[in-house]
Amino acid sequence: MNPSFLQTSRSQLVNQLVFFDEEKTNFLNQYFPNISPERNKIDRMLSVYTTTLEQMFSDYSYETLNSIVLIGSEVNLKYMDDGSAETYTIVFPHQANLSQNRVSFLSPVGSQLLLTPVNETRQLGTPAGEIEVKLEQIRFTLSGEVQSALHEL
Repeated sequence: MNPSFLQTSRSQLVNQLVFFDEEKTNFLNQYFPNISPERNKIDRMLSVYTTTLEQMFSDYSYETLNSIVLIGSEVNLKYMDDGSAETYTIVFPHQANLSQNRVSFLSPVGSQLLLTPVNETRQLGTPAGEIEVKLEQIRFTLSGEVQSALHEL
């Protein structure tokens, strides 16, 4: 893999770490203005996410980068019930666009996929019920840029 891609992706992930270190409270206030179980769940998820990123840097490689779902990862899902497949990119909320299969990491599906390892099968809770999927491939795509992650506060 291209060394400049690894450098650029590392820089983007470091920017995510800095953003969540400096702006996590403002970010949570924007999307979850009231203290609630959902806000607490996302707060814990972000803590695990940042710890995972920090640990990744000790053995940073293309394989490591594409081994778990991160903000900026494109994931190929196989639906176990019918064998169909779909691709999503996990992004910040302001970058979400369902017509382009760009799913916010705060969405029900995005939050359930975040930090899932490649080749894992899991049950996703959806409004239509539980769906069993397998993460067949993860590819970091530099879609996790933090610019404008906070709207005007």
